[in-house]
Amino acid sequence: RERTFMSANMILPIHDVLERFIGAEDRDRMFSDAGLKFLPNPQDPVRERLVAQLHQSIRRELPDLWPGIMSSAGEKAAQVVLDYRLDASSRDLLRKLPWSLATWMLVRTTTQHAWTFSGSGEFRVVRTSMLEISNNPVTRSEISASPVCLFQQTVLENLFAKAIDTRLRCRETQCCASGGDACRFELTMT
Repeated sequence: RERTFMSANMILPIHDVLERFIGAEDRDRMFSDAGLKFLPNPQDPVRERLVAQLHQSIRRELPDLWPGIMSSAGEKAAQVVLDYRLDASSRDLLRKLPWSLATWMLVRTTTQHAWTFSGSGEFRVVRTSMLEISNNPVTRSEISASPVCLFQQTVLENLFAKAIDTRLRCRETQCCASGGDACRFELTMT
């Protein structure tokens, strides 16, 4: 797979959620303005440039709404991953293991599919509870006072919490858009 692509799951949940926040007409305009004139099939890769344009235009054009949009869409995206990539028996097994071991196993699986949410960015596991994306496509050329990868943070948190333990939380502690070397996501147990 070419590394300049990301999963359709980076945009399809946003399409679903955006209508609720701004209506179908404005949603369709935002998608079209981002170069997404047609929706991809769920299994089709999408050029990361288009994913980035959509994520960035939502943050730019909807400064008050984007956190709610990205959180809601991230939850939906995580559910897609759980439904299609992690069957019920795998989730049952993960829940029976100590959370540190289960997290390690899920991090390994996540690494194998990292292109879906990091594209040409470099995904790396600093340690089991700390994941990073350097050169993150969704933050390239973006400047912010605080971290902006709420979609990716929400996907990771929901994936780990629903697959392993509902007390697991994920927080972006550093972001390329706010001057970090990488977008860093840290998992903690509450």
